[in-house]
Amino acid sequence: MTVYVIDGYNVLHELLGHVGILDLEDERRRMVDRIASYMGGTTDRAIVVFDSRVQMLQKTESATANVDVYFGSFTRSADSIIEREVYKLSAGESVVAVSSDYQLQKTILRPNVIRRSSRQFVGDLQEYTRRIANPENCTTIGHRIEERADPGTVDKLRALRDALGAQPEKPGRPRQGSDA
Repeated sequence: MTVYVIDGYNVLHELLGHVGILDLEDERRRMVDRIASYMGGTTDRAIVVFDSRVQMLQKTESATANVDVYFGSFTRSADSIIEREVYKLSAGESVVAVSSDYQLQKTILRPNVIRRSSRQFVGDLQEYTRRIANPENCTTIGHRIEERADPGTVDKLRALRDALGAQPEKPGRPRQGSDA
């Protein structure tokens, strides 16, 4: 199992580029969902850390079992939390530290730690999204009757529809779709 320790705002900035953020909370949630999807199907897990301006370190409820989200505080920045988590986890697990912060990258240089920039990680997320969005990898379900019925039955139903549409209207009975 690999643990990804991720600088949340570095990755979010890389995902959004120079596009203005409409709703920061929605964008954070969307990014965490993408990371959870990326971790899904593996034994890997992620710890996503965001800087914050609150008094105490906060851990939020995660949407999935394989992604934990932390918000730093006045006294503990995201970088210091990432540094501590990497040191703690690297003793017994494989760790991928995701940050574009050069100082942090230098500080976490340890055995069992792979350092990835936010740009590299976002590239991995985008490649994963393209791969799972490929129609060859998807199971499609027919939503229309034509897609689920055999072609002979579909032809008979079309012929019946055309025959009924060609019949003259009976007096006293409004035609479907009319306002009467």
